[in-house]
Amino acid sequence: MTEQAIKRWEGLSISGELRMGVWYAGQRHKTFIIRVPVAGDLIGAQEEHPGAPLQLVTLEVYRRQLLALGDIPLDVLTTDLLREELAESDLAIIADADAELEKKLAPPSAATSIGVESSTPLSASDTV
Repeated sequence: MTEQAIKRWEGLSISGELRMGVWYAGQRHKTFIIRVPVAGDLIGAQEEHPGAPLQLVTLEVYRRQLLALGDIPLDVLTTDLLREELAESDLAIIADADAELEKKLAPPSAATSIGVESSTPLSASDTV
């Protein structure tokens, strides 16, 4: 991944570690960085796999979001590689990281918005 790509997703990505990892080039690759999804991820996944099961489309979306998976070159990090080598429990770790990133980037709750009425009663002199 280039330095420019890293900078582009700064603050919009999260890292994690897989339990089993993906086997590639004689070793298991476990550390990953996943970025926030963009509209094109789902569109591209559906175009790439028209009529495919939701699980395959989801795997394709996550593959597109991965900025890094160990030392696996991004051009080699294909959906087929993940389909063959990514354990179901590791897929859940990626899904959890994606959900955590979404929460991290979500706007503050409406309950903490400015202008919420105070529960402290006003005195008679405050209303005059």
